Amino acid sequence: MTIYKEIFTTEGRLNRKCYLKYMIIFALVMAGTKFTMSCMATFLTGDPNSALVMAITLMLVLVAGTGNVMMIIRRLHDIGKSGWFTLLVFVPVLGAIFSIALFFIPGQVGWNQYGADPLTE
Repeated sequence: MTIYKEIFTTEGRLNRKCYLKYMIIFALVMAGTKFTMSCMATFLTGDPNSALVMAITLMLVLVAGTGNVMMIIRRLHDIGKSGWFTLLVFVPVLGAIFSIALFFIPGQVGWNQYGADPLTE
């Protein structure tokens, strides 16, 4: 299965374990990239927050953020909710609580309108 079909799709459902795995991977990739870019910029220019570092970090955030939103939509599909609930993530305090809650809310057992139960596949 390609990374596009794993991450960059809103079709189907995503169980809690896979959601947690992908969120950890995204966090590690983002932290590692930012650290590496800051170290390289400091070595080359003496400024860890140079424009180049910020531009590359912004591009990475846009790509990772898109994948993150798509995984949240698939996680919402697993609990039987519409992907529009993803907009709650962008509300300051409620978004953090909502994002954490997605790790704990169990998915619907069996088929729902978004597809088969990912635990039975």
